[in-house]
Amino acid sequence: MKHIVILTTGGTIAMKEDKEAGGLVPAVSGEDLAASAPGIAELADITVADVSNIPSEFMTPERMMAIARAIDSRAGKADGFVVTHGTDTMEETAFLLETVLHTEKPVVLTGAMRGASALSADGPANLLDAVKTAVSPGAAGQGVLVVMGGRIHAARDVEKMHATLPEAFQSPQWGPVGTVYGDGAVWGRRVLRRPRIHPERLIGPVWLVKCAAGTEADIFEAAVASKAAGIVVEGFGCGNVPLGADRGIRTALAAGLPVVLTSRTAAGSVAREYAYEGGAGSLEDAGAILGGSLSGQKARLLLMAALGAGLSREEMRPLFRD
Repeated sequence: MKHIVILTTGGTIAMKEDKEAGGLVPAVSGEDLAASAPGIAELADITVADVSNIPSEFMTPERMMAIARAIDSRAGKADGFVVTHGTDTMEETAFLLETVLHTEKPVVLTGAMRGASALSADGPANLLDAVKTAVSPGAAGQGVLVVMGGRIHAARDVEKMHATLPEAFQSPQWGPVGTVYGDGAVWGRRVLRRPRIHPERLIGPVWLVKCAAGTEADIFEAAVASKAAGIVVEGFGCGNVPLGADRGIRTALAAGLPVVLTSRTAAGSVAREYAYEGGAGSLEDAGAILGGSLSGQKARLLLMAALGAGLSREEMRPLFRD
């Protein structure tokens, strides 16, 4: 029987309704969480470690790095890991773990869209599915995964696409990598892995700027003035930006800041489709990094890790390519 370590960090899966507070509050320990999933002890030898018990809105890149260290420090005595996490920043933590972890053992994140005291709480089933995935032979070599609502997603692809529904998690670019069905995981494809980097720390702040019609240069100038470490830009379509943003990005590049272009669309990749002023091709020629299909929030974490690893702008470029 495989040894699976469950690391709990908090989130809705560990919350119950508090009528005095008027909503959900942290209330469930890791041991209680594991006990809520019937049959989990028949799947694996389970060890539970409470890392934190916070809403995922309180998650920070530094706390994500602490989770990575907690996993790597236990990797010698475990066959795999399940991390319970709040859903609002789960995709970010999963992606950072995929970026920086040393261990290649299966790591699966899961959570809940409904609190533990809800009539149809989804946490126990999601936790059971995550353990089924972690012990599956097919999980080997797939990197960090997210399991929600019976679907298995790759960390690079997955996004929370709905605020409240149980099927909130989707992979709009390529779809899920598998499904949890019956006694185990059924795999549909293999994940295309990217090289990992191993910074001792993350370097920031990295500003995330979402473009809208008429976005001007001032926000980029503010990032330069505040001595930001870098900027990630969510542009239109395949990475194009308004004229004002183009001027601001060039100002940031001239000041030595790395700038990564992503798309505010849910799927597709940044590409050199347009060469005119404000086009992704023109900005890449000026020094910007094309962010591939990464969301802005994931590109931000990757840039922080790349800066922490001491990579130059040119050394960073391959990390963002699809």
